Amino acid sequence: MAVLGCAIFLFLETFVLPLTPRVAGGDQSIYLHDAARMFDGQVIYRDFDHFTFPGTSAIYWGLFRLFGVRAWIPQVMLILLGTLIAGLSFGICRKVMSGPSVFLPGVLFVVLPFTGYLDATHHWYSTLAATAALAVVMEERTRARVAAAGVLWGLGTWFAQSMVLGPLGLALFLIWEARRAKASPSQSSTWKSALGKIGIVFGCYLSTVVTFNAYFVAKAGFGNFFYNTFVFIAKYYPKDSFNTWGAYLSSHPPIQTWARSWHDLPAWMLTTILLPLIYILFLVRYRHEARLKPDVPWERLMLVNATGLSMLLTVASAASYNRLYTVVLPALILLVWFLDTEFKLERVLLRGLWGIVVLLAVVKPAITQTRWKRVSNLPTGRAVFFTPAGFDKTAWLLERTQPSEYFFGDQLDGFALRLRDPVQSPSFAPRVIRGRKKCGHWCRGWRSIRCGS
Repeated sequence: MAVLGCAIFLFLETFVLPLTPRVAGGDQSIYLHDAARMFDGQVIYRDFDHFTFPGTSAIYWGLFRLFGVRAWIPQVMLILLGTLIAGLSFGICRKVMSGPSVFLPGVLFVVLPFTGYLDATHHWYSTLAATAALAVVMEERTRARVAAAGVLWGLGTWFAQSMVLGPLGLALFLIWEARRAKASPSQSSTWKSALGKIGIVFGCYLSTVVTFNAYFVAKAGFGNFFYNTFVFIAKYYPKDSFNTWGAYLSSHPPIQTWARSWHDLPAWMLTTILLPLIYILFLVRYRHEARLKPDVPWERLMLVNATGLSMLLTVASAASYNRLYTVVLPALILLVWFLDTEFKLERVLLRGLWGIVVLLAVVKPAITQTRWKRVSNLPTGRAVFFTPAGFDKTAWLLERTQPSEYFFGDQLDGFALRLRDPVQSPSFAPRVIRGRKKCGHWCRGWRSIRCGS
């Protein structure tokens, strides 16, 4: 029932009754437009540039081949992503908690951070893979289970290269577990078996990464693939302020919209306070209570902590608030575990979280269904706009373009109106060439810092 409730809630957040999807905005437009180019016969990394591994674009490409380029596809995927992550969280929580608290982290995740960032981009796909990897090894770490976890972390990396930190986190946990078992005769784990499991994790991980990228490397060439996914990121990705370490705590939802989006503020406040404090607090509590409370499932909780820390580090170098939303689930699990005690203050706080969940589970869909909106018939199907500026801009372009015409400058409208991008690079930016004066031209930041004029 909890899984079904999450699905209904997400449907009411992504569709306007009866069946009109909200127009896809944000970073997902990059992957949707790229997938549309692939659907039209172009090859990623060869015919157009992209900086992440091809997983997200490939998923949409496959869906477009099944259903056509349709506006409802990213919204349906958001429902599936949120519901699956919540369902996995219920299974994880059953290993460390009992009673209604089992459902609170997953429901809290869906109601707050997930719907605070309704953008079917690569982060959510990698989060689903990471959550599945955690769920597989929660109960026990057999060779088969750690192999499955390695495969799942490999799939997560297929969506985002930074997920390479996931198997590293699991390996560190296996070392910790072996060290703890060595001091406890009741455990059968040994250093030899731990090292064998670590080898299995990385073997399965690397095999998955290579296998899932092989087709695109063969099509585009290794040089193009390596430049887009490694060299470009090293050279140019940190040039934007929101892609640096300084993004942490300095980014927040636009202040001017808080009056009408107050219901999204709890997600930002909770995530900002919780990360990374909760992981540090858990380590402190483990150090002081592990020997006093041997009945607590410390191994499983430590695994959640290690997974959460590794997920946090995947976005730490560009920790804007919406990226933090995508990695907060392990922290929410630990938070609820902290509060699920017999102490009065913790119980009050736990009830407060349930109150927030119930309130926003009713209020947020009501706001989505009753707020200002306009429906437009686009080449990709009917879609609803929630801002006058977005509707007016797309309507203006709709009157002046036809599908398959060339258009540059906005990947969202390029996808929604089925327009073709005439260039290889998705955007242009002014560059200052080291040792020379500023050229005054718009230089291409994907291939070279030399001005092409």
